[in-house]
Amino acid sequence: MLEASGQAAGSWPGYYDSLTLFSPARYSAMPGLSFGGDGDRYPHRDEVIDYLTRYADRLDAEIRTHTRVESVESDGGGYTLRTTDGRSLGAAGIVAATGAFGNPLRPELPGQQGFAGELRHVADYRDPAPYAGKRVVVVGGGNSAVQIGHELSECARVTLATRAPSASSRNCATARTCTTG
Repeated sequence: MLEASGQAAGSWPGYYDSLTLFSPARYSAMPGLSFGGDGDRYPHRDEVIDYLTRYADRLDAEIRTHTRVESVESDGGGYTLRTTDGRSLGAAGIVAATGAFGNPLRPELPGQQGFAGELRHVADYRDPAPYAGKRVVVVGGGNSAVQIGHELSECARVTLATRAPSASSRNCATARTCTTG
């Protein structure tokens, strides 16, 4: 296994501080290792990092950290991977498990050049402190957008902008008003 980061926890250490899993612990555990504790709770980011590290330690597999794949080529009977540090590795099969946080999509928005405010991707968000007292528009109806919008509503005037009401935004609206001030 090749892992671009420095630990076998994927991109989880880079996620925002308050991130929780979007499903209960009982449904999020991998084979052979439970999260432990109350299976109905939603594990926090740091708990997931610890869990993934413990799970990796139990595997009978070599995990190479600080190894980023630059290219994959078919070589007839398998694949040749080239890493950013110049190494070539052979493999019988490939599973690419990448996430958006390592290479976030930052679309060009109409009028963006004239916008005087700050534009941030969820991959840049860590905690609400820099947004205290500000007006913030969180764009998206997924779990991260709703979690962050909910957290920011404690210290900022927040608007959650979605294409259409989503299950996540309806749940947020029942817990607290997601559009404030």
